[in-house]
Amino acid sequence: MRGLAVWMLVLVIGCWVNGVFAQPKWAVNQVYEGNIDIGGVQVPLPPGPWTVTGFQSSVNQSRSDGSIPGSSTNVALAQFAGDMVRAYIAFSYNDRSMSSGWTVPDAKNCSRQEIHHAKIVRDMQLDRRCQYVNHIVYSVGANSAQWWKDSIEFARKRGIVMPMVAIAGGIVVSDRANYVSATYFFNPAIAGFPAPQNTAWSTSDWNVLNVAGDEKKKAFVQSVIDWAEKNRQLVETGLAGKLKKGEGLGWPAAMQ
Repeated sequence: MRGLAVWMLVLVIGCWVNGVFAQPKWAVNQVYEGNIDIGGVQVPLPPGPWTVTGFQSSVNQSRSDGSIPGSSTNVALAQFAGDMVRAYIAFSYNDRSMSSGWTVPDAKNCSRQEIHHAKIVRDMQLDRRCQYVNHIVYSVGANSAQWWKDSIEFARKRGIVMPMVAIAGGIVVSDRANYVSATYFFNPAIAGFPAPQNTAWSTSDWNVLNVAGDEKKKAFVQSVIDWAEKNRQLVETGLAGKLKKGEGLGWPAAMQ
């Protein structure tokens, strides 16, 4: 009986790393559907297959209490429509649970005033819920994160056309132990919009000021805002590890 107890203890320790069950072993070209289990926490996906295009783990110094840092992982996935990117996902999460909370990456986007949408549902030190919608201009430079450089290279090698601009719906959730910051980038070209004439972020065709006078673009952006509002709860459910097998998100109405 004692031997069995010891074996069970070893098994539990083997599955448990600093408060979180063992993480997935990420690899480019991995394909996921429904949701991804990242150690008792789940990240929901819109319908269809999603391919990992880049990933990177790094030390996260942004502990809310200033104590010993843990590490964070960033993962990028894409879904394709022929030789185009239908949509992109970039999410980050903590690699081990803590008892004193995290300063969550991208949470600051939820309080920006110059983007299409920003909403803080809850903002306590150890319990955050928020969402935002922004237009993103794709670029890569010397200071870009390696996981993003890898994603751009993934597309280049396969002859896949990256969107010049995407409309991003970001959802950020955290509790005392864990966080998920997930951004879902939707390609307007899939909905029939032409390539933008101006690709600078501040003067882009999809900048909030320029969209204001275009009813079709306003409708596309609003569909992403509605989508974020509707699906935030599923991301929260995933943080609690309570999504059903295969349970994921829907698409914005403009992308269906």
